[in-house]
Amino acid sequence: MGYWSRILGSEGDGSQDRYVDDWLKGLDDGGLISSSGVRVTPEEAMTVPGISACTNVLAEDLAKVPCILYKRGDDREHAVDHPLYKLLKYGPAPWLSSYQWRRVLIANALTRGNGYSRVRRDDSARLSRLTLIQPGSINHKWQTDGEPFFDFAQNGQLQQNLSWQDIIHVAYRATTDGCANGGVIGISPIVRNKETVALAIAAERFAGRFFKNGAKPSAILEMDKKLPDDEVAKRIRAGIERVYGGVENSFKIAILEMGIKLKEWSFDPQKSQMTETRKEQAVQCCSMYGVPPHKIGILDRATFSNIEQQGIDYVTGPVSALAQNVESAIEIACLTPSEREMYYVECNLDALMRGDLESRYRAYAIGRQWGWLSADDALELENRKRLPNGQGQTYLTPSNMMPADTVDQSRRGQQRPPAPPAKDGQD
Repeated sequence: MGYWSRILGSEGDGSQDRYVDDWLKGLDDGGLISSSGVRVTPEEAMTVPGISACTNVLAEDLAKVPCILYKRGDDREHAVDHPLYKLLKYGPAPWLSSYQWRRVLIANALTRGNGYSRVRRDDSARLSRLTLIQPGSINHKWQTDGEPFFDFAQNGQLQQNLSWQDIIHVAYRATTDGCANGGVIGISPIVRNKETVALAIAAERFAGRFFKNGAKPSAILEMDKKLPDDEVAKRIRAGIERVYGGVENSFKIAILEMGIKLKEWSFDPQKSQMTETRKEQAVQCCSMYGVPPHKIGILDRATFSNIEQQGIDYVTGPVSALAQNVESAIEIACLTPSEREMYYVECNLDALMRGDLESRYRAYAIGRQWGWLSADDALELENRKRLPNGQGQTYLTPSNMMPADTVDQSRRGQQRPPAPPAKDGQD
C-alpha cells in the first residue's frame, strides 16, 4: 500500500496511487540522495545556474508565443465563440495573464516532471477559469484501463477522484514508470539525472565555501607541545576561524601564541579547474533539457554560421515537443471528445523562427512574387497595420507563368492543320 493510500485511505476503489514509496520519500521528504552524498531537490537544483537558465529559457520562450484555439478547416479560423479561446488569449483568470499561467505551468513540468492546472466550469458546464495548482498537492490514481484520477488537497480540504477533464496535466517526458495499469506520469530531468545535478550542486557549494574563506585554502595549526585535550583544540580552532575566517577578515594579521605555527595548504586554481568544471556542468544541464549552450550564454563554440541553425533546431526540437505537450494537455482537459473534432489548440512558434530583417523581407518578396502572399499578409506577419482601402489585399502572379492545363490547351491550338491532298499530276 502506497504513501498516499495510507494517508487518504483510497485503497479498495479499484485504482492505484501515483508514487512508489521511495519516490515520495525522495521528492517530498527532502530530496533524492545521490552517490556523492548530496541531497537533490527541485529547490536545490534551481540554485544551479545551468538548470535555472535552461528552465527559464524553455518556459519563457513557449509562454511568450500566442496560444490560440482554432476551428478545424483549411482557413484556420479563430474559434472566438468558444470560452476557451478567451481564456487562452486574454487570461485564464482575472488575476492571471496567459503568459504567467503558461510560464508557471511549464516551469513546474520542467522542474518536477508534472505541471497542473485546475479546470473550473460554471453551472452550465461552460469553462469559466483555469487556475494553477501548487506542486506536491496532487496525487495520481489509475483505473484498471489506465484512466487517470486525481486527489487534490487545498487549504486543508481534500477533493478526491477528480477526472481528467478537471485537471490540465502537462507530463514532461511522460513515462509509465511508477504508474499502474498503463497510466502515464511525467519525470523531471532532475530525477533522471540526479547524479549530474548533484555534482553541479556540489561544485556550486564548493565555490561558495572557497570564496567565503577569502579564496584561500584550509590551514594547519602546528605546535611543538601536545594539547591537553580535544576541547582545547576546538577552542583554538574556533577562535582562529572567528577572527581570521571569511572574506571580510581577509588580510588581517594573525597573532599566534604558545608556539603555534600557521601553515596553508597549497592550492592551484588552474589545476583544480574549478571554472572549467562549473562550465562543463552548465553544458551538461543543457544536454538534460536539449537547450543549445548559446541560449544560456555559453558562446565558446558558437559562430555566425552555426548559431542560426542551432536556433532553428532548438525550436523544431525541444520547444516544438513541449508545445505539443501543452496543446494536447489543454485539449484533453478543456474540450470534450466531440469538440476535439471541431477545434484544436496551437502555439504559434513562427515568432521564434524569425530571422533578421533582411532575411524576412527577402522571404516576403519571394512570397509576393509567386503569388501566395499579399502585402497585408506580410504586414500582419510583422505585426503592422494593413494598407488602407484594401490596397494590400491583391495577390500578384508572374506574367510569364500560367496554369499547366492552359499551357496544354494553347499548345494544342497552335498545332499546324494537316496538309490538303495533292492534286492529280502533282507530287
